[in-house]
Amino acid sequence: MLPHTMLPHYVDPGKMAEQSAQLVLRTPLAAFKRLREVTLGDAGEVSVQLKFHRDARGVPNVRGVITATVEQTCQRCMNAVTVPLQADVNVFLLNDEVYADRLSEDDDYVVFEDDRLDLLELIEDELIMSLPLVARHEDCQPQAALTVLPEADDEPMPKKENPFRVLAGLKPSDTE
Repeated sequence: MLPHTMLPHYVDPGKMAEQSAQLVLRTPLAAFKRLREVTLGDAGEVSVQLKFHRDARGVPNVRGVITATVEQTCQRCMNAVTVPLQADVNVFLLNDEVYADRLSEDDDYVVFEDDRLDLLELIEDELIMSLPLVARHEDCQPQAALTVLPEADDEPMPKKENPFRVLAGLKPSDTE
């Protein structure tokens, strides 16, 4: 296990896979800027448990679980709701897009350059994809919709004339 107290921003996926490196750590939610943009704050931690290895074909892979708890706005009552996140990670790490042909259609992969994988970005992407489509409490009532009713002394809307009435006059009648 690779001893880390802080999440490394960049890693060399090939070396990590050769060493069968493991990352087991917690990192502040504040480190994930794009995730914070869709949450109500940056309090809390992200728990990371990742293991790097090479599959039978020799392709570097990272597997593991990333968890966090974030606050979002409930789309029913518009109050804060606590949302637990869990991302099950199984991603192949490719240094060239041409190697994607080796993978099956269902395999997820990330292309990295210069032996540097942006691990922070990968983890953040996985967390963002694990966000619910609609954040909501399980047992809350929607806010009442505002309905604007016309006042009693308002004039009624005038009836609009049918624009096709003129065309009806041009149509030959069946009685002729």
